[in-house]
Amino acid sequence: MPTITRFLGYLLLLAAIATTAVLALAYLVAPEPRTFTVPIDPSVLSDARPLSPPPAAPTPDPAITGSVGDAPTNPPSDAP
Repeated sequence: MPTITRFLGYLLLLAAIATTAVLALAYLVAPEPRTFTVPIDPSVLSDARPLSPPPAAPTPDPAITGSVGDAPTNPPSDAP
C-alpha cells in the first residue's frame, strides 16, 4: 500500500502549500480601513426612555436564613 500512502502524502503536501499561500497573502495585504455610519431616526430617540436599574437583591434575614446548627433551641414548654 505504498501507493495510497504516497498519494495521501502528496495531498497533504498540496494542502500545506495552499494553506501557506493563503496565510501569506492574508498577512501581506493590509485591510482597507472603513468607517461605518448608521443614521438614527429621530423618532426612535424621542420615544426612548432611560433604562431603570434592576431591582436590588433582597437582603437575607439572619433569623430566617441561618443554618440548622445555628437555629435557636426552644426550651420545653410547661403547657399542659
